Amino acid sequence: MILNTYQDQVVWLVGASSGIGAALAKVLSQRGARLALSARRVEALQDLCADLGSDRHRIFPLDIADPQATQAMANTIKATMGSLNRVIFMAAGYDPMRLSVLDLPQSRQIVTINLMGAFHLIHAALPLLREQHGQMALCGSVAGYMGLPEGQPYSATKAAIINLAESLHAEESHHIDVKLISPGFVRTPLTDKNDFAMPMMIEPDQAAIAIADGLLSKRFEIHFPKRFTMLLKLLRALPYGLSLKITARMKG
Repeated sequence: MILNTYQDQVVWLVGASSGIGAALAKVLSQRGARLALSARRVEALQDLCADLGSDRHRIFPLDIADPQATQAMANTIKATMGSLNRVIFMAAGYDPMRLSVLDLPQSRQIVTINLMGAFHLIHAALPLLREQHGQMALCGSVAGYMGLPEGQPYSATKAAIINLAESLHAEESHHIDVKLISPGFVRTPLTDKNDFAMPMMIEPDQAAIAIADGLLSKRFEIHFPKRFTMLLKLLRALPYGLSLKITARMKG
């Protein structure tokens, strides 16, 4: 399969109802993809599909936290769309919390969506992608690079996604193309929950273009904006004796 184009390729986009996912759907549609759009919110998916204005696309409402539903949906998409070339996992839950006042039920829900959802999707879609020598892209975050104040449990799930994508690449790179997406701050309903300064924030359409371009590249990781992500990569590379002193000063 040719992976350097989206034209007429079937792309299953999970987490398409808002934010970066919705913006990415618009960019991929403009580049000729046939989209299978999934999220929990049916009305939002219907509105998005109407905005895209093409009969190439279909909506497939899904709660990614349900493994049986995810497996069934993968099979349904293959049967309905005829093939499956790319799968992009953008679904995420987020609520900033300090560990001293952790909301355990909310934390469990975030871990289930952000991490177990990725496992559910890989389990369901990997056999279908292998048939096409397709692509699996998992959305992590620069929040997963380093433990920062008030970032849990979201940051822990994103650190796990980074590890998961690395393992998937190690095991499956001879069968499929694996990509890790690591956004910085992007203006979405999730980041609207933050009450702290978010440096170098970009808009969803900028993030979508960076992702769409990156998925066609040979790079494993798609990270942006580069000025911000390189600073955090540098922080992660420092010895703990230095990096932990820096992060401890970030407490509000």
